[in-house]
Amino acid sequence: MKIGFLKLFIIFLILQLFTVIYFTPKSYGISDNTVNKIEAKYKSVYSIGAYFYQKEEIPGYSQNMVYKGYFYYKKHIGMAWVYEYPFHKRQVLKNGRLYIVNKIMKKVTVINVSGKKGGFPPNVVEVIGNLTNYFKVMKVYKKLVSSEIILILKPIKVQRAKKIYVGFNGTNLKIEFLKIFTHQGQTIIFKYKNVKFNGRINGKIFSVNFPSYYTIIKEN
Repeated sequence: MKIGFLKLFIIFLILQLFTVIYFTPKSYGISDNTVNKIEAKYKSVYSIGAYFYQKEEIPGYSQNMVYKGYFYYKKHIGMAWVYEYPFHKRQVLKNGRLYIVNKIMKKVTVINVSGKKGGFPPNVVEVIGNLTNYFKVMKVYKKLVSSEIILILKPIKVQRAKKIYVGFNGTNLKIEFLKIFTHQGQTIIFKYKNVKFNGRINGKIFSVNFPSYYTIIKEN
């Protein structure tokens, strides 16, 4: 009886070890070059176009904030978000300033975001191209079904974000989602579809030249 129990116990230990080795998400280590591949990939990207879905979950609020639209990036030029839901507006990040354009009200709000506030620059492509400069990589793992690569990041410097999950396509390393957890308990989710690297983008999307009758509001 004791021998039979001992055999069962040994089998249980072997199965447990097998599960740990083959089914536990892979942790980031010095020998793992996944992060290096991602950084190298985004350093060679000079333009990005994608459809995005954004959801913000705020503690204490029963209704989440949802936005949809198109995201554009052009190296040495800037980034732009063209919103189509729940309202139409355009935001442009250029030369350290964020321009929030309200075409209906003929108004532009300009916010100074230079100086790499919050521990990393607002240019998300620069951040991904230099991940290890701004984040400690807590874990890297790959989903068995979808082959999606997930990075769990913790900012090196204290900032609004407490922890960030980033998902990449396992084949071409195109970004698929961002999930940001803030110290205030807020969760911000970005999902990207139809991501195109190094394609042609109309430069007018990044224009910050507005008609003289527009009201310009500057904020520091």
